[in-house]
Amino acid sequence: MTTKEIIDSVIRLLEILTSWQVVMFFVLIFFRRELSEIVKRLTKAEIGGSTFEFSKEEIQQAAANVAANALTDVIQQGAEEFKDKPEEYVDFVKKQVKKQSEFQEPTPANVKINLVGQSILWVDDEPMNNVYEAGILKQLGASILFARSTDEALTFTARDKFDLIISDIHRNENGKSNSYAGYELLESLESSNRKIPLIFYTGNVNSVNKERAKSVFGIADMPSKVVDLAVRALKKM
Repeated sequence: MTTKEIIDSVIRLLEILTSWQVVMFFVLIFFRRELSEIVKRLTKAEIGGSTFEFSKEEIQQAAANVAANALTDVIQQGAEEFKDKPEEYVDFVKKQVKKQSEFQEPTPANVKINLVGQSILWVDDEPMNNVYEAGILKQLGASILFARSTDEALTFTARDKFDLIISDIHRNENGKSNSYAGYELLESLESSNRKIPLIFYTGNVNSVNKERAKSVFGIADMPSKVVDLAVRALKKM
């Protein structure tokens, strides 16, 4: 079976099942089997502007450990978050499987990346939307704290030191929709002289106001891209 066929089979299965314990069991089985087949064909990874070569055995072990552990953690997080909402949990798991299938850069295979000691503040009013991407970075050693609003993010940055901030642009804050929340966070950090690299993670790169975003480290609209940008930013620390 092809990668697409395997993933389609998983998604069809998830549409039938409603028990999160059963969903977790089958997703992990299908994911691990497919991951094993994919990494066998990989011999090189380009991460953060650097190219690394590996033996197939190194890739298989490193990729399987990082990606499988990240997915396992995400599925467990979802089980806690949606423990009383099985249908929402099924939808959540489907999105994580799809997100993994769209992950183009083989970041989990890079055994030389070590982000231990690096801290990331992730700002999003819906943090569960980013748990897979955060899970990969955690597996690489980074610590991550989530903030749901600009005010909360500024409180955290005033209290603690962060090496990187990842933020969405549009947020619902204080009961109101704010299409400029990310820009306002960036401008507040700059006006208070808090020089922390910031990455915008948005669903539509073309809609970004380039003038207001000119000082960001980068802009991403895909899981692989935001992880790659995060690694690039943290390598400069």
